[in-house]
Amino acid sequence: MTRRTVLASGAATAMTAGAPDPLASLLDGGGDPGFAVPAWAATGAGFSRAAGLANFAVGRAMTPESPVRVASISKLVATLAFMTLVETDRVGLDDDVGDILGFTLRHPHFPKERINPRRLLSHTSGLRDGPSYPVAFGGPLSAALIPGGPQWDDGAWFGPANEPPGDWFAYCNTGFAVLAQVMETVSDARFDQLMARQLFAPLGLDAGYNWNGVSDAKRARAAALYRKAPSDDGPYDPAGPWIAQIDEVVPGAPAVTHARAPEAADRPLDSYRPGENGFVFSPQGGLRASVRDLGVIAALVAGQDGTLLSAASIALISEPVWRLDARRPNGDGYGGAIRAYGLGCQTLTGVDGDNLFDGCDGWIGHAGDAYGLTSGLWLDPTTGRTMSYVITGESRPLKANRGRSAFTRQEELLAGVMSRG
Repeated sequence: MTRRTVLASGAATAMTAGAPDPLASLLDGGGDPGFAVPAWAATGAGFSRAAGLANFAVGRAMTPESPVRVASISKLVATLAFMTLVETDRVGLDDDVGDILGFTLRHPHFPKERINPRRLLSHTSGLRDGPSYPVAFGGPLSAALIPGGPQWDDGAWFGPANEPPGDWFAYCNTGFAVLAQVMETVSDARFDQLMARQLFAPLGLDAGYNWNGVSDAKRARAAALYRKAPSDDGPYDPAGPWIAQIDEVVPGAPAVTHARAPEAADRPLDSYRPGENGFVFSPQGGLRASVRDLGVIAALVAGQDGTLLSAASIALISEPVWRLDARRPNGDGYGGAIRAYGLGCQTLTGVDGDNLFDGCDGWIGHAGDAYGLTSGLWLDPTTGRTMSYVITGESRPLKANRGRSAFTRQEELLAGVMSRG
């Protein structure tokens, strides 16, 4: 099937007219089939482009308006809505989340340490993604976090005794499930519906977690995610076909996608009670949004003008809670890609693994990778410049596709071109 390229009308491309397109190699791999991608889209100051096919099965072209499962950028977006609850005094950053959730939540190796939203947001709570991750619809989140629970997994949802909470950074999806459950409990609203009310509706965005609230018109433009492998575990064949991983077929509105436990096969989603299981609506990675939508969210953070959130809250999110300490172990930094992290928000330092592009030092935002996707939402708080991108497939395992940093070669190329615009 022939790939088609889409260029938004009137968009600047950050390239000299008549010069070779440095981004053309993203689709064809420049002679390296492991470098090729099925589609990508990006937007930023003076830049809006997309190329390739959002869906091979129907031949749908990728556009800057194509909604995509944006992976862990979802965490930053969830943090923004969480902070609206902090600003209205419904929850505090240092509250004991066990007191809110109604069950004792303690690290088994550090029972005197409180688990609070500040630590959940900064991945310093001591939580981990357990072997039976996630807890699906039909069971309570407490099943994994209370000793003796059905998914306790011998305490493997918590880090070892030599990685103390508050000091040790360990990237963890489970912390955001706990955070979502806190949000549901203090607001008495489902997480996906709360996000629509607190953030997407005020910003005028046709976006949502697990497709909640996304219109049929937007769903009809959806981008599937691909690998040249049946799953993340492989085997990968860079010369082989693209294999859809998720969202090749999207349900019609108002349907919501979610993982379901076998014992809940016949249970209607409408029976879900807020505060039951923060995993259900995928706060850690389930946001469906386009790069245009991500650009609006990036502008909200960059503007710091009091729109929805005060400048003080934005500053609090942005300020690193944790920094990699080269003198002693204090976290693994997601394979070197993270060297400084605030509240649901990464700060790029431009050193070694997080050197996404030249001059990135001080930019803030979040990356995402899952189901073959690599994505990013980044902004420079000093100038207000923003960039957002999604790349919808991987030809080879992420570890085999790193560039000069711990990001992929494709991300480095795309972000490098955008940063020069």
